[in-house]
Amino acid sequence: MATNFLTREAPAARPNRLSVREAVLRELDRVEAYPTLSATAVQVIALSDNPDASAGTVAGLVRRDGVLAAAVLRAANSWAYRGKTAVNDIQQAVLLLGLQECSRLVSALGVKATYAKHPPAVRERCDVLLRHSLFVARLAAGAAKLTGVSNPGAAFAAGLLHDIGRVVACVRCPDAFAEADPIDFAEDDGTLGRERDVLGIDHCAVGFQFATKNTLPEGVARTILNHHRPAEEHLQRGLVTLVTVADRVANHVQREHQIAGYDLGACPFFATLAESCTGSQEKALRAGLPNLVVKAIRETRALLKSTA
Repeated sequence: MATNFLTREAPAARPNRLSVREAVLRELDRVEAYPTLSATAVQVIALSDNPDASAGTVAGLVRRDGVLAAAVLRAANSWAYRGKTAVNDIQQAVLLLGLQECSRLVSALGVKATYAKHPPAVRERCDVLLRHSLFVARLAAGAAKLTGVSNPGAAFAAGLLHDIGRVVACVRCPDAFAEADPIDFAEDDGTLGRERDVLGIDHCAVGFQFATKNTLPEGVARTILNHHRPAEEHLQRGLVTLVTVADRVANHVQREHQIAGYDLGACPFFATLAESCTGSQEKALRAGLPNLVVKAIRETRALLKSTA
């Protein structure tokens, strides 16, 4: 069966009836039972909003984690980056990839590691979620450049992790998650309520618990918590709304397989985002959206290849 990198879905699991709902909730409430990011991934994510970060700092962190170090070297030696000689030094690899791109690779690998040792069906569904989150992250970072609402690095990190609660729920209770979340890119105002009906908790609350456990930056944590209700966010409203709009655009593209004719003004959260923009920035985002989507798709494919 033909698939598209943005739309491929895992085979639907047949869920058990949730006679064990209370047990599932107990598991979700046990923070110590949650998947965790590696210390390296957490530190690299924290650097995403630090203008003083250097290649030496990132290289020093990457060297501590053999799996991440190998992935960075592999990416630096790929056809897209390799020169005439092989790259064997981590700092040289960071410089070749670029500080920002290396940080994004390490962050994506960190997310993938949270479910890498779980059964194939879980990994397949989480791969779909990672693909979506990378697409949102690329869109959010590109929109940040056009609007100035956020640092692009912070926007990427928040976009990458906005749906981490879905990954955690899939890992902790795969059958219930399959019933609660079809991963059909058709999210609406009832999405969180449907999750609570099945799981007793929604992915925003699960993800915020994950963010707390992993001591993620405030902007990332607030985005995880409120990306379905940005009007309720008061501390990081610009960043949260930026990712929310990117998420809605990504869902549209993954459902409809196109961006042509999409009206940003029809997005229920775009007006809130526009409050953080000047008129020229809003106009730039509207005009630049088609190119931004195409670029984000291309960059997502490249990053997925590097994390394979």
